[in-house]
Amino acid sequence: MSRPDPSASTPPLPRWATSVTTFALVTGALIFVAWAKMETVQITYTIDDLIDQEAALAEEQRRLRTELAELRSPRHLETLAATLELVPPEPGQVIVVEDAAANVTAPEPEAAE
Repeated sequence: MSRPDPSASTPPLPRWATSVTTFALVTGALIFVAWAKMETVQITYTIDDLIDQEAALAEEQRRLRTELAELRSPRHLETLAATLELVPPEPGQVIVVEDAAANVTAPEPEAAE
């Protein structure tokens, strides 16, 4: 007994079904390509915005560091001290305290018996 030929038992698709299937696949591919392009453009705009934001933050950081250096400068502190009517300390008013933590030694470990 021979096996029946499977291709002989299935009728071929009508021509219109093949055309509709091809049209659907091509349309789906084109929609995907258009969507991918739109996503690429949107991501590019987001990256550009983030680059601009990074530049603005770097400029603000530079400005704040300059302002901090100016506020810490001795000239500014002298002006501020004069405004607050502060005077230099008299001899003997300043007591220098050594760093106690530097002179602390760790206790010796006890011997295990």
